[in-house]
Amino acid sequence: MNSRLRNNMIRMSIAVVVFIYIGYMAWKEVPHFDFWVIISFFALYGLWAVATELWIYKDPEDYVIEDQDQKSYLYLQLSFIAALFFATIDFVEMHLTRWGALEPYVIYVGFALYSLSCYIRWWGFRSIGKYFNPRVAVYQKHRLITEGAYRKIRHPLYLGSLISFIAMTLVFNSWGALLIILFTTLPALIYRIRIEEAFLLQHFGQAYKDYQDSTSKMIPGIW
Repeated sequence: MNSRLRNNMIRMSIAVVVFIYIGYMAWKEVPHFDFWVIISFFALYGLWAVATELWIYKDPEDYVIEDQDQKSYLYLQLSFIAALFFATIDFVEMHLTRWGALEPYVIYVGFALYSLSCYIRWWGFRSIGKYFNPRVAVYQKHRLITEGAYRKIRHPLYLGSLISFIAMTLVFNSWGALLIILFTTLPALIYRIRIEEAFLLQHFGQAYKDYQDSTSKMIPGIW
């Protein structure tokens, strides 16, 4: 088992334990509707993680030759985990920023957006194939991907991730978690995009500059 697979299995195992604990506490403490919202979200979240690991992700064929992640992946993950933790606690127990008047419709919108984010990320993974890396890195025989999900925007995987982050706050109807996403996760994502674009421009030169001139970062025609 390679280190990436081992780390992912550890992370998924921890998520399963947390999910079982939250589900057990929710069954005892919260209304049945809230319980099924929690169960449905974590089931969907888990299915996406398993599908990514087993069927979507492709192991690289070459070695990484340069890495300039600058801890951007760590910042992004920690900020999202903080938002997810607050959202679940707020939904189950505190209700500090849960606006009941919007339910259940805001929750349904959240699930719809999360499903959309899974499709966008699937398309992005399928388009980038073996060149995907969670860190900002290039491989020995790296090729600039400009087709598929990358034809109009340069960061479809980040777009899908951002939609999933926002969707999570709607599923749990936690406006405090949405503020955490907007003021911590979004800046972390923008920081990572800047690092990645500078790195790719350095590596691919004029080819990447031409690609930048003909595409948007994440939203076609806007940004």
